[in-house]
Amino acid sequence: MLNKKITFIGGGNMAEGIIRGVISNEIFSPKNIAVFDILSERRKYLNVTYGILETEDVTVAVKDANIILIAVLPQNIVSVAQNIKDHISESTIIISICAGIKMEKLENLFESHHKLVRIMPNTMIDVQHGYSAANVNEQVQPEDKKIVETLLSALGQTMFIDENLFNAFTAYSCAGPAYIMYFLAAIIDSGVESGFSRKDAAAIALENLIASALTIQKTGKHPYQITDTMTSPAGTTIAGLHVLSESSFHGTIMSSVKSALERTNELE
Repeated sequence: MLNKKITFIGGGNMAEGIIRGVISNEIFSPKNIAVFDILSERRKYLNVTYGILETEDVTVAVKDANIILIAVLPQNIVSVAQNIKDHISESTIIISICAGIKMEKLENLFESHHKLVRIMPNTMIDVQHGYSAANVNEQVQPEDKKIVETLLSALGQTMFIDENLFNAFTAYSCAGPAYIMYFLAAIIDSGVESGFSRKDAAAIALENLIASALTIQKTGKHPYQITDTMTSPAGTTIAGLHVLSESSFHGTIMSSVKSALERTNELE
């Protein structure tokens, strides 16, 4: 457990997911977590549900915090910075999960001598699998990165990346589960068409997905190395893979991610 005080500015769904994760994984004690939200009913809900501290004054909330996590709408971060920047110690780690707010803007808002971290949270936060992306400024030391990584371990894995990869992370990692869900839906439907109940088809598909992922993780092999061992001459599996190859399945997936990245760049 981190013997640190953390203050959340903004108590929306993503902030709540992080709060729930750090408490359930015993990374922070509820008594060391404070939240400020402009909605008093939201503050009260988080206080009653998780036993954390609520505060009506954001300057008081950040004064003694070791970590400040800003989870407000992007258009509100300027006013947040104006209200709190003169009340923050230089040793405090400031984390932003505000979509589209780059490190350069964070340094302009809070000044570059502060320890600043930009986070793109894991979208599969409730099951604590998947990656969160993190980018830090020069003031963040190795020991600070360890604290950030420990905090984010409540959400899954952490990957420190260059900021120029954030859009790619959005298109590939954040949207990634949607591509896999789409594929799973098709596999399950094919199981039903083959004669299995939808419950049994889903159970088989999920076990195959988990087993495939664990096999790649354990062996470190490329997926094609594994499928090569599964295809016997004139066999069943190679016949099925033939159809996927004819339908440009591989290229379609790559094009999907490329299209998502292009759209992410447009929205920046």
